[in-house]
Amino acid sequence: MQITSGRKRRDALSIAMAAYITTTAVNLQVPLYAKYAEVADHGIGTLTLVFACYVGGLLPILIFLGGISDRVGRKYPILAGLGLAFTATILVLVHPTLATLAVARVLQGIGVGLGVAAGTAFLAELLTGLATAQRAAAYITAATSLGFGSGALFTSISLAFRPDATPVSYWLFPPVAVVAMFGVARIPEHHEARAVVWLRLPHFQRETLPQCFAVFLGWAITGMVIAVVPSQLAKHNLVAWTGVALFLVNGVGVLFQPVARRMVPDRALRLGLLLAPAGYVLLALGAWLGLIWLLLTGAAIAGAACYGFTYLGGLASVSASAPFDRARATSGYFLFAYLGFSLPVILSGFLSDRLGILATLALFGALAIVWNGGIAFAMKQRNAAA
Repeated sequence: MQITSGRKRRDALSIAMAAYITTTAVNLQVPLYAKYAEVADHGIGTLTLVFACYVGGLLPILIFLGGISDRVGRKYPILAGLGLAFTATILVLVHPTLATLAVARVLQGIGVGLGVAAGTAFLAELLTGLATAQRAAAYITAATSLGFGSGALFTSISLAFRPDATPVSYWLFPPVAVVAMFGVARIPEHHEARAVVWLRLPHFQRETLPQCFAVFLGWAITGMVIAVVPSQLAKHNLVAWTGVALFLVNGVGVLFQPVARRMVPDRALRLGLLLAPAGYVLLALGAWLGLIWLLLTGAAIAGAACYGFTYLGGLASVSASAPFDRARATSGYFLFAYLGFSLPVILSGFLSDRLGILATLALFGALAIVWNGGIAFAMKQRNAAA
C-alpha cells in the first residue's frame, strides 16, 4: 500500500514517533536499577516489584480504559502518554531513589496504556487501503520495539562516559518529549468521537488466543533481561552490557518484522514459538558463564522471535480480527503481553532471593519450553480439526 499524501506520511511519522518516545521513557533507568536497589539496601525481590510498578499503572488502563479513545478521540490519550513519560523522567531527575522510581514506573505504565492503543487505532484510521491493519501494526511494533530498547541503551552509553545517578540521557529526554507533543498536537483528529460508555473492557477473539499466549512468554523473556539477568551479570562485572542486550532483544525484532510480514501468520507464530526458548537458553548461559558473545547471541535470537515473528504477527491478527472494535482488541492483546512482562518476573525475583539466580534462570527456561510447546500442540490440534 502506498501513502499518496505527504501530509498523511508526516502525520503517521508523528504518531509513530510519539509511541517511540513514550516507550523509550519506560526503560531509561534500567541500567541503574541495581544501583538504586543497592543504595536502598534491597534485594532482587524488591527490585522486581519496583520494576512491576509499571505494569501496575498500565493494567487498569488496559482493562478499564483501553477503548477510551473511542470516546474522547485519538489525540488526547497519545498526548497524555507523552506528558506522563515527561513527568516520570523529571521525578527521577529531581530525586533519583528507588521509591521515586516506583512512582515513575506507575506513571510510565499509565502513559503507555493510554498512548499505544490509541496510536495503533489512529494509524489504522489514518492509513487507508487494503493493508490498513497490517501497516498500522508494523508502524507501532517497530516504534515501540525500538523504544523499549533505546532508553536502556542511551543510558548505558551515557554511563560509559560519565557514571552518575542522573546521566545525560535523563536530561535529554524531557525536551525531546515536548517536541513530540507538539508534533501530535498539530495532527487533525481523524476519529469521530462516539457516545460510548467510559468503561471499555478489553475485547478478545478466540481465534487469536494463541497469539496472546505467545506474546505473554515473549515479553516475559524481555522482563527477565531487564529485572533478573543484570544481577547475574554484576557477578562478572558485566552489568553495563544490560542496555546492549535489551536493545538487541528489541532492535533485532524490528529487523525481522519485514520477514514476518511476508510469512503466513501461523507459520510466523510457530517459528517464534521455537526460537524464543532457544534464544533465552543461550542468553541465560551467557549470563551464567560471563560470556558476552553468547549472551548477545541469545538476546538477538530471542528478539527475532518475540518482537519479530510473535509481536508483529499477533498485533496485526488482533487488529484485523476486530475492525469495528480495534482499540479494545488491541488493549486485550497488550494485556496478555504485560501480564507476561510482570507476573513471571516478580515470581522470579523472589525465587532468586531464595533459590539463587542461576536456579531461577534455569527453572524459567524449562517452563518457557513447556509453555511454547503447549501452544504449538494446541495450534496443531486446532488445524487438524479445521
